[in-house]
Amino acid sequence: MNIFPSLEQRLFPFEFYSTMRRSNPVVYDELNNVWGVFRFDDVQYVITNYAEFSSANNSFSSSLRPGLLQADPPYHKTLRTVISSAFTPTIVAKLKPRIEEITHTLLNRVVEKGRLDLISDLAYPLPVTIIAELLGVPIQHRELFHIWADTLHDALNAGIKFSLRRTSDQGNAPDDRSDNNHTNITKIQEEMDSYFNRIVQDRTKEPKEDLITNLINSKIEGHFLSNEEILTFCRVLLVAGHVTTYNLIGNTVLSLLQNPEQFNQLKQENSLIAATVAETLRYRSPVQAVSRVTTKTVKVGGKEIGRGQRIIAWIGSANHDESKFTDPESFDIRRSISRSISGQSHPLPSSQHLAFGQGIHYCLGAPLADLEVQVVLRVILHRLHGLTFDFDGNVDNNNDMLEPIRSTFFHGLAHLPVRFEPSVCEKLID
Repeated sequence: MNIFPSLEQRLFPFEFYSTMRRSNPVVYDELNNVWGVFRFDDVQYVITNYAEFSSANNSFSSSLRPGLLQADPPYHKTLRTVISSAFTPTIVAKLKPRIEEITHTLLNRVVEKGRLDLISDLAYPLPVTIIAELLGVPIQHRELFHIWADTLHDALNAGIKFSLRRTSDQGNAPDDRSDNNHTNITKIQEEMDSYFNRIVQDRTKEPKEDLITNLINSKIEGHFLSNEEILTFCRVLLVAGHVTTYNLIGNTVLSLLQNPEQFNQLKQENSLIAATVAETLRYRSPVQAVSRVTTKTVKVGGKEIGRGQRIIAWIGSANHDESKFTDPESFDIRRSISRSISGQSHPLPSSQHLAFGQGIHYCLGAPLADLEVQVVLRVILHRLHGLTFDFDGNVDNNNDMLEPIRSTFFHGLAHLPVRFEPSVCEKLID
């Protein structure tokens, strides 16, 4: 039984998920030698029960050096505590003015045209710039981050392809075709290690107010991060922090454009911005699935799964589970604040989604990603009046013109062309 949406379903996998939840909620994929889990309760059980479902030794690419995302307790607790002490809500909140400034600067480059590619012109460069500044990377080196982010993103998809055992004629197989995955990853890691080694050495001698300095100085229970742990975190932050955030920005705007009545509500009530981001995280989760490996024979949804088996927990499906969310296939920005209760059923608000994970692996960067998207939405509402799709020719169905990113686990758009009214979109001074 295939557990992956087809290439044609990748941007709209919801019907596939619904069928799997109904007919095959926990199922073994013989061709890929992997289990798929689709219902909310089962997904939640898998991603929170680290004793039975391990993140260690669970990378889809053996070339990637293990980090926080591939660690189990007790090492995970120590590592996360050190890193989180340098990534506090106070630090994140202080970034808001800078996020606003970068957003306005990026829009200033395109406002006079009356159109932009929301991904390449805004959603993509914003988070990578924020991450670079957090790490203290000089502005003249920021383009390196774009190259590294692209290569590591592609490497993850290639790693999935090589990790899953699948016949070449299966149309639903992961589709990254890089045959030089190991070489590419090793090369990028060496480049990043060399670059950040120099920054770590500089910050050790001359500390500054940046994340690397905080990581060097953070100490929990007598434990400082090793040089290798700091370098690994830089790589994880680049991939997880960048890819997740730019997809979330694109998915949010896409969902609003596809649901104009919801977009109109948001224009009239800017107080719904936070709820809109929460609903997008549920409706179009930027990370659709995560992987775990069983540490012993377990039972999930009544199915027995042996020790050492890989499990794919489909977060995107869990967030559309009709047993948890009322009318889950609808994009409803008021879901978080006006949920209905019928009989003994208590439907969940959008904020109870699993998009950022749960338990010990809850995303450390969630507050930053949420803040970035809220800032972008507020600026868009203020400056880009009359925002709509921008496709050439007479297109009956805009969905046919949308191109998903080439990824099995990440969910988003490669491009999102939009247009707006330039006459009312003032160009702010940088």
